[in-house]
Amino acid sequence: MDQLCQYWIIEDADFILERDIIQIKDGRDMVPGLVFLNDGSFVENPAGITYRGTFTRNGDQLTANYENGEQAIFTIKKLSLDSLFVNRKIDDHESNILYKGSHAWWPDIKENPFTVENFSWTIKPSKPETDEEIKQRCKDCIRFYQYFIAGHVRGKSPAISFSGFPSCLNWYSGGIGLKPEKDLNEKWIDCFYNEEQALKGYALIRHAILKKYDWDANETNWMKQAVPVLQQMRDSL
Repeated sequence: MDQLCQYWIIEDADFILERDIIQIKDGRDMVPGLVFLNDGSFVENPAGITYRGTFTRNGDQLTANYENGEQAIFTIKKLSLDSLFVNRKIDDHESNILYKGSHAWWPDIKENPFTVENFSWTIKPSKPETDEEIKQRCKDCIRFYQYFIAGHVRGKSPAISFSGFPSCLNWYSGGIGLKPEKDLNEKWIDCFYNEEQALKGYALIRHAILKKYDWDANETNWMKQAVPVLQQMRDSL
């Protein structure tokens, strides 16, 4: 496993930018983090103020080129499965940032939840969508969580965090639940053209959850239980 290519969640930083702050902004949880993918791309803050780009590595130095034209130099001070400590320099702004490792691992880039294709369901459409397009957005949401959880299972992660990601789902051993409509987070609604279409998507997923699925009753790890059931849910939509 490449220790670098996992989902990192920010723990501490000095001389921070706004994108590095753990906060609730307009009712939305913003959780800074970093994902280096094994195809040379990266996503900064997928659960916060999100930026994408590509990177190259030369020893302990990463050169990151953002899609918005920015460039950053990440100098690795410490790297293990559990933590990543870097010095990040963007123009004349320099920060020391400590990230906590998730242990999640996606050796097959097609099954990395943070690729453009697998994460595009979170991007608000510019016009109303058809019922079929809403259904596809819901299927892609379920696929994201299937791949996200599968990566944690593969890396034998001691814990998993869904903080900051848009969702209408609740997770527990032996089942997958649905948040009450009144508790839907703003980020979930933002994935759709408007609230009306978000509630259509919510109804589709509610219908899928009520179906019968094959659960491994002998499996004690709820994440291992959930991954094949999420595939079944996708297939049922």
